[in-house]
Amino acid sequence: MPAKKRIIIYDKARTQIIEKYLRKEDYIILDVRYKNNNSLNFLIIFKLFLKLNLTPKTYKNEFIKAVSPKFIISMIDNNVGFYRMKQEFPKIKFILIQFAWRQNIKTRIISKNEINTKSKIKNVIDFFIVFNESLKKEFQQVIKSKYLVFGSFTSNSFKINNKSLRYKYVIIGQNTSLDFNKKMPEGRTVGEFYKPDLDFYKALCDYIIKNRNEKVYILGKSLFNEGAMDFYDNLLGKGNYHYINRSGYSYDVLNKSKFIFGTTSTLLYEALSRGKRVGIFSHKSKIKYFKNTAFGWPTKFKKRGPFWTDSIQDKEIDRIVNYLENTPEKIWKKTIKIKFDKVLKYDQNNSKFLKFAKKIKMPVR
Repeated sequence: MPAKKRIIIYDKARTQIIEKYLRKEDYIILDVRYKNNNSLNFLIIFKLFLKLNLTPKTYKNEFIKAVSPKFIISMIDNNVGFYRMKQEFPKIKFILIQFAWRQNIKTRIISKNEINTKSKIKNVIDFFIVFNESLKKEFQQVIKSKYLVFGSFTSNSFKINNKSLRYKYVIIGQNTSLDFNKKMPEGRTVGEFYKPDLDFYKALCDYIIKNRNEKVYILGKSLFNEGAMDFYDNLLGKGNYHYINRSGYSYDVLNKSKFIFGTTSTLLYEALSRGKRVGIFSHKSKIKYFKNTAFGWPTKFKKRGPFWTDSIQDKEIDRIVNYLENTPEKIWKKTIKIKFDKVLKYDQNNSKFLKFAKKIKMPVR
């Protein structure tokens, strides 16, 4: 049987981020991804098999009972199963950490039939660490919890070091191995969702080559995506860009980048919170199905601002690029503080989380 521990980390994915703040002797990982899983506890499986009661849910419950933790923490913020466990283990404190910028929370994370109602609370945890106040209000509609606005836990875990700038113009890439014909919850296809992004890549790449006599760098989205360069060769033309292959978390690339561009992504907002000069082109938000891709959503902003726009016309690209290149550092920092701090604020080494953990007596380093 698994050893008794004070903390369970729920789901092996992204555990290396949480593990930075915990001592080895205090936690154990409950790996809930059963495909090719070599860390399953076979004593628990055998016990449940004899009872003719072996299911993913009973395995998790038996594992938790055996470990008898005080806390269960996870960074998988779109796992409905995690929201349902508190009712079975009321004495354990459940802590969830937002990992990514979620859109259409009511349909993409929890279906309409599974949301909380006044008469029945299905989704409840003790603490939910989120990026900002606006996203907190979105999550509050579907998950009952005490909310803590601490910014991006993942980004906060990586130091800012902007001394060595290697990449001048960087585009945050998208997943190029998706099925573009697949239907999305909005009723549109994946291809329809990503087409505005691809239009932007082409427009910015052409602009940089024509007006700066340089090539853009594209930061790969997926790990080990062998077909990514073929994808961008077809889109932009072979030799018209540089490709940065993603090998892990991308904060080291952000640190080495001078100007960063994209449409909408968690990494773009994290780059801004880390003080990087970022241009955001949220022209996809003009499509009624994808309004929630507007800059800063669900925080409300004007359609165009100093470093963001809802257009990919040459004059708007020119305006944004010139602003990033020519704005004095003092003015840039002031602009970010006024315009962006309420969207995402960097907290080095998650000092707020560590203070909170000590307050609830959860052991941390």
